[in-house]
Amino acid sequence: MAKGYIKLHREILSHWLWDEKPFSKGQAWIDILLMVNHDTKKFVFGNELIEVKRGSCITSELKLMERWGWSKTKVRSFLDLLQKDKMLVKNTDRKKTTLTVCNYNIWQDSETTKELKKNHKKTTERPQKDTNKNVKNDKNDKKDIYSDYTENPNLLKALKDFEIMRNSMKNGKFTDQAKKLLLTKLNKLADTDEKKIAILEQSIFYGWKGVFSLKQGQAQKNGFDNFKKRTYDTVSLKEKLLKKGRGEL
Repeated sequence: MAKGYIKLHREILSHWLWDEKPFSKGQAWIDILLMVNHDTKKFVFGNELIEVKRGSCITSELKLMERWGWSKTKVRSFLDLLQKDKMLVKNTDRKKTTLTVCNYNIWQDSETTKELKKNHKKTTERPQKDTNKNVKNDKNDKKDIYSDYTENPNLLKALKDFEIMRNSMKNGKFTDQAKKLLLTKLNKLADTDEKKIAILEQSIFYGWKGVFSLKQGQAQKNGFDNFKKRTYDTVSLKEKLLKKGRGEL
């Protein structure tokens, strides 16, 4: 059997779903739960001031007949059945019928208290959880090897494009250790960011798994003294790599 609570607002009483009749027994029981007072209240009934306790309501069999679309006999039998099962207590006199839901305080207090405590706990714990999450994200950010290596956006883009190419190769998964080795070798091969970018571009163009010294004339071709910042189109790069894999290049 399912456990726990659901929230059901009393506005459902004015919903078109609640207008369809006759009610089922289950709907009639829920209707009673919605009818009873959530708090103890006083009201004038005829010439009397009546106090209706929490979990109770004042009604009549005639009103219930109209609400549920039932006959008087069916209403009376149903209320007797609920009373026999200790779900409610019915007190009837010539003017009114008082229905009192059994254990209303126990169930409602249990729900309200637990939910309030639960919601309060969630609210107070959320900032701490968010803080921990941010700390975790900070740690993850620190694991970005490329960002620790350089702040040059062109070099960062070239490194990431090279990684994309490597990952597209069969058995070419680019591990963190492989990245560290790549950066170490780049430092040995070039002393400027521009040369490192050219070396990476060379490997991307030829589809090499590693980085190597620029081919003869390549340095002059790239014009390091007047190096222009490059922009990289990752989508185009992927398309070129796919075409190359299919033998179209």
